[in-house]
Amino acid sequence: MKDGYLVRLCLITMISVLTVMSPQAADHGVTMVHTEAEHRVHSQFEALFASVTEQLANRQQMYIDNPTAYYDFLMATVVASWDSASTSRALVGKQHYTGFNDQQRLMLVDSVDQTLIRYAFEGLESYGGQVFKVDDVVVNEEKGMGWVQVLMESPILPDINLDLVIKRNPKNEWHAVDVRVKGITYVKIKKYKYREIIEEQGFDALIDNLTTKNTNYFGAVCAQAVNAEQKGRAPC
Repeated sequence: MKDGYLVRLCLITMISVLTVMSPQAADHGVTMVHTEAEHRVHSQFEALFASVTEQLANRQQMYIDNPTAYYDFLMATVVASWDSASTSRALVGKQHYTGFNDQQRLMLVDSVDQTLIRYAFEGLESYGGQVFKVDDVVVNEEKGMGWVQVLMESPILPDINLDLVIKRNPKNEWHAVDVRVKGITYVKIKKYKYREIIEEQGFDALIDNLTTKNTNYFGAVCAQAVNAEQKGRAPC
């Protein structure tokens, strides 16, 4: 599925570049900011974007050689800016999510966090100077939902328009919950597999599936780490 692959590619790139933004650049030289809430959201993600861009542009090889440093950076930026609980609930469906006990929900959210981090690692070596420009922010304050529009400019690929879907939490903080490309979201692509595993094999099988993928990937990454002292520290 070409569009599905594009969404995954964009998610990997977005997370690895740690911006959190989206599509449709009408005028790439003008940022459209409307309400006070939209201005606040724009400032929040613009600052995150600037920090991540600086880190990847200047420390890409260091992060490749030092997975624990990259992991710590991701935990402080991506995970802190992403509402993994909302993403997890959307992936498994409200009925399944509310039926889980507290420990199961925590396990699921942690597994989703680790999966997002794995995507960021997968995109690290492929980072090639992509530039993200925030074009617009749209917020529905009544529903507490919105999106940030971003144009991803790449020196080696055609420009791509992305939507970062955002949600406001009870503390009035805005976090990313999904990525949309050409009308297709990451959650839409992945939710069927998540729900199929739960319905046919159960909750534990889903967690085992995600854990195995993440553990195997990080094991391979850490086996190539330059500094042996990283062993024993996440993700090694």
